Amino acid sequence: MDTNSLPHHHIELVQGTIAALRNAELPLVMPGAEELNETRKMLLTQLEARILPRLEAADMPALVVLGGSSGAGKSTIVNSLLQEEVSAASIMRPTTRIPAVVLHPTDAAALDKHMLKDLGTYCVSEAAIPGIVIVDAPDLDTIEQENREISNRLLDAADLWLFVTTAARYGDAVAWDTLQLARQRGITCGVILNRVRPEAIDAISRDLRQRINDLGMEDSPLFIIPDQGAMEGLLPVAAVAELQNWLQVVAESKMADSLVQRTTAATFPTLRADLLRLADGLEAQEHALTDLRDKAHEGARAPLEKLVANIEAGRFGQGAPTTAWLAAAATGGPLAGLVALKKPPLVLRRYSAKRDLAARQVFDPVFTSAKLALMQGIVTAQAAIEKSWEKDVVDTSNFVPRARQEIDPEKLVDKALARWQENLQILGRNCRANAWLSPAGNAALIGAAAGGIVGARRAAAKISLESSVWEARRALAQIVRETLAELVAYYTDVLAEVEVGDSTALRARASEFLAEF
Repeated sequence: MDTNSLPHHHIELVQGTIAALRNAELPLVMPGAEELNETRKMLLTQLEARILPRLEAADMPALVVLGGSSGAGKSTIVNSLLQEEVSAASIMRPTTRIPAVVLHPTDAAALDKHMLKDLGTYCVSEAAIPGIVIVDAPDLDTIEQENREISNRLLDAADLWLFVTTAARYGDAVAWDTLQLARQRGITCGVILNRVRPEAIDAISRDLRQRINDLGMEDSPLFIIPDQGAMEGLLPVAAVAELQNWLQVVAESKMADSLVQRTTAATFPTLRADLLRLADGLEAQEHALTDLRDKAHEGARAPLEKLVANIEAGRFGQGAPTTAWLAAAATGGPLAGLVALKKPPLVLRRYSAKRDLAARQVFDPVFTSAKLALMQGIVTAQAAIEKSWEKDVVDTSNFVPRARQEIDPEKLVDKALARWQENLQILGRNCRANAWLSPAGNAALIGAAAGGIVGARRAAAKISLESSVWEARRALAQIVRETLAELVAYYTDVLAEVEVGDSTALRARASEFLAEF
């Protein structure tokens, strides 16, 4: 497949895929997310650094990346190929922190806007091979995350990847794991075996070639660089002559185009599959967010149902509130006349402040009981939500504290019951006037009756406040529902800040690749 001859709409397809991938972050920490995010970065690098530049420009040089373990001698080999110091080499590890990108002046214009410029330092040299860009990558086994990240991005960008290892370390797992990964990504690979004692060359090269063949990489070139003993500076020209000549042939023949086309052709089938895997991952994250929202609502469900049931059963009037009512309504008590209702109070004793105060004193323990119950409901709902989140497959260790720091249970309770008191005051003012209580007294009696004090409810009925009592009870139940919903919203609002990418766009791009390539 000649990528330089592809029609213009293929460029648009790749550009559209890049845009879709940029909008395909998987923000939730959950099983598989890290690997999928790495796949996303890999695809972006392949498309932005390797495929798109070749679709847009026919004169793009082949990108050859030298990667390998710490101390394998990558920088020394690069410097020796040019016979000049372009990449720092020393016994300190890791030496290569910023990639050295070595290119010939004739290739400088083609790479002026390439992503390599953001990853490394350009070293333009007349000694470089025209048509070949050599990159000295950071160590693959470095403990520094940033260096590993750069190495992985360079691996994804490479048309040809030359793995540098040594006679002492070629059996290390990192070598073969990385070669296997590169092969899976469709990258053409070669191996440079450095620092081999002359007497061991035959045995080690046979063993290494067998290992390479076992990976299904029979066509991969293998270069042997003999051990030079204790030395500093550049390797002898003869030590890197085979590698130098091979790179020269690659540049001057059609082999470079063949390598590019081979690597690119191997990329597209895996790219389609990876796009679909990413789309599945995005949908899984959307489902995970939905599940967390559902768990937040479910965590508040049982406490809410218990609160509403207690309101409907009038349980806030039990205990101390009923005792307060019996004291106020007993013979000689301030509300005894209202209970007996034998005759209305005298004109001068209407709207007695004493009766209003007594009604208020009866309502106060009902109010306290409602307040304690609502506080308990909120605390229980919080605990249930957070427990379910903490057991979820998604790492919610960041979500829970963020939601919790916004929640003030006392403020929620006070606001809720202040609304109920306002509702009672309105009912107290709007109900039919009576000679026993002022509007404030009516409100207190309605609240006490709505809370469940049986005697208060009977007294309220005697002065035509029964419908107001049921309305007050319904209002309290609705306020409780809204308060628990507000609590849940603190948790779901945290989830609303999480932006999961568009899986539909990825599936569309994958379908287009299937149709086009």
